[in-house]
Amino acid sequence: MCGINGIITEDSVLKRNIIRANNLIRHRGPDDEGYIFIDTHSGNYRQFSGSDSSRAIKEKYPLISFKNERSKEAVLAHRRLSIIDLSENGHCPMSDPDGNIWLTYNGEIYNYIELREELRSAGYRFRTNSDSEVIINSYLHWGTECLNRFNGMWAFAIWDNVKKILFIARDRFGVKPLYYTDSGNYFAFSSEMKPLASYSELNISINRKKIPFFLLYGNRLNNEETYLEGIRSLPGSHYLIHENGNTKITRYYDIEKKEQSSLNESELISSIVILLEDSVSLRYRSDVPVGTCLSGGFDSSSIVSLASGAGKKNIETFSAVWNEKECDETYYIDIVNKRFNCSPNKVVPQESEFPEVFKELCYYQEIPTEGPGLYPQWYVMKKAKEKVKVLLDGQGGDEVFGGYYQMGAYLRGVLRDRNLFRIASESGNFMKFFNKNGIHSFISWLFPRQYGYMTRSKLSARYDIIKPDLLNEIDRDSLYFDVEPSRKFGNYLSSLSYHFIRNMTIPTLLHYEDRSSMAHSIESRVPFLDYRLVELGVNLSSKYLSYNGESRPLYRKAMKDHLPPEVVNRKDKLGFPVPFAKWTYGSLKEQINDELLNGNSTIFEYINKSALERNLKGHFEKKKEYSWEIWRMLSLNNFLKLFCGKII
Repeated sequence: MCGINGIITEDSVLKRNIIRANNLIRHRGPDDEGYIFIDTHSGNYRQFSGSDSSRAIKEKYPLISFKNERSKEAVLAHRRLSIIDLSENGHCPMSDPDGNIWLTYNGEIYNYIELREELRSAGYRFRTNSDSEVIINSYLHWGTECLNRFNGMWAFAIWDNVKKILFIARDRFGVKPLYYTDSGNYFAFSSEMKPLASYSELNISINRKKIPFFLLYGNRLNNEETYLEGIRSLPGSHYLIHENGNTKITRYYDIEKKEQSSLNESELISSIVILLEDSVSLRYRSDVPVGTCLSGGFDSSSIVSLASGAGKKNIETFSAVWNEKECDETYYIDIVNKRFNCSPNKVVPQESEFPEVFKELCYYQEIPTEGPGLYPQWYVMKKAKEKVKVLLDGQGGDEVFGGYYQMGAYLRGVLRDRNLFRIASESGNFMKFFNKNGIHSFISWLFPRQYGYMTRSKLSARYDIIKPDLLNEIDRDSLYFDVEPSRKFGNYLSSLSYHFIRNMTIPTLLHYEDRSSMAHSIESRVPFLDYRLVELGVNLSSKYLSYNGESRPLYRKAMKDHLPPEVVNRKDKLGFPVPFAKWTYGSLKEQINDELLNGNSTIFEYINKSALERNLKGHFEKKKEYSWEIWRMLSLNNFLKLFCGKII
């Protein structure tokens, strides 16, 4: 796991900014840094070390320096977090022996050992034990088709000195980030937005259309659009070719419908277990210590179980726990740790530390965030840094196997079949597992279009907090999100899974996961988003995704013999609970008022101050609970200060 930067330009001032850009993502790779300057016409290149390079690298390459001549160059920069092949041999940017292919790379190719053997059989030689060199030789052998050979997470850039092209690619589901800007005068890319915003020629402005959508719905990070005008995100499953000043983006992968009717239930269960075991085993490949997050939920517990089954001893687990009973998962965490003889590491997020931690969290996230679940995640990553460099986490389990939010969608399919007996029995089963808030989610999936119309009045009530001139710039109807996805897979549940993986929760959760982990120089790996597992899960029949009021029934059966019964049979799902609402009435009240009601705040370019004052007054008088909106407002305010205030 690393951080990458690059620019193609003849402007010497912009080239000099590469050091600042690379320092802005030092947290992504504090172990080493490197630079390559390649003349795009002659192909001549100059390779440099940086201040964080090892002594051996500094002896091999001079410290980075600049020439004043205006030659057009492709500049690749790298920040290394050493995970595989810890020697200087893994230094990047890396090239083939002829200096024709230059790579800067963030991520891991988990099947690099198998690919290396295949490439050796084809006549390629290897000088290192790194997966970086596997990418280079894969590109030489298969061209852009190499992407379909990789099982992993990646965002990399290759300068092809023969074809004179820049080839940039991102993994199938966008686990690793990649941003770029194409101004005509220069083309630049980075692992994060701050480095691109640091280039003086890019006049940063806020993408105003994103603000009302965020305030009404939260984040949707499923396309090229970002919160900053002029900065684009390369979507997952896509690659980019930049050649002679022209940029072309191509999709190389999508989840396709596959028939599994020939497999019976026991065969499908066996397939799930085999793929999960292999996914976890592949993601344990590392030359540094590996641990796993453990929330006490089904997915993180499954990862611990499968790691233990693969022979991993004294697994380091990392958990956030609370003194407040309604938020605490210690009971389930302890059961799992005891069952698999783990080495538990628990942390209690502190209310008193919130102001400083929240500010730091917002800086690294680079976007306004939706809710307080990020707060315990931050503490878990910070705790993990004390012992490991790699963490496995359970993102994607709900989306792949039919999580609780899909239960209403399953019942909708039953309604279509007009089986009155099953409608009655299933409705009763489902309602047992929904609290007041869950009922709204249930109805939204059961009657998506009708629920959209019913909640328009509720959404309209939120309009008063958004400035009218901002709303007038956009089509209000476009803000009403259509919860009914396309019927690509035939059954509604599978189409919904696809929709959540591609467009809704997964892109946002992966963004949060990447920023929280990399802020602490931790590589986070997500076994449930192995593409083989995703393809299997999304193509399951609806009865295997939700049945008899139970979410993920086939997945639960698959893990039944691997997990304690208390975990398998639990029906509640706390997620990342936080007593944030309680804090807002106490220690945070002064901070909330100071930050949000400051008359000089940038937030009032977008927010109606009187409406905000009214909502906060109602919250503090406990007439209406407003804590999630408070988090969003605080987060938006910090985001605006970061990019409008030029903190970068």
